[in-house]
Amino acid sequence: MNTVLKTSALVISIAVLFALPNGKANASSPWYCYQQYQECLAYGGDPWSCEVEYYYCRGMQIPAKMPAVHAAGNKRD
Repeated sequence: MNTVLKTSALVISIAVLFALPNGKANASSPWYCYQQYQECLAYGGDPWSCEVEYYYCRGMQIPAKMPAVHAAGNKRD
């Protein structure tokens, strides 16, 4: 009985240690990624590069940038 109690206490303590957070920021959280994006802009980083890093941090696909399409044939003088 004494051995069962000791083993149970050991197993529970190990489970609690694994359940505790390790103190590192969750890199995949939207708030963490947004803070990184804001810091990148605050330090004078290129907005496009900061945006690419934000999407990479979130694990999302980077959206394609398209130039504006000018429909010159629809103009009336």
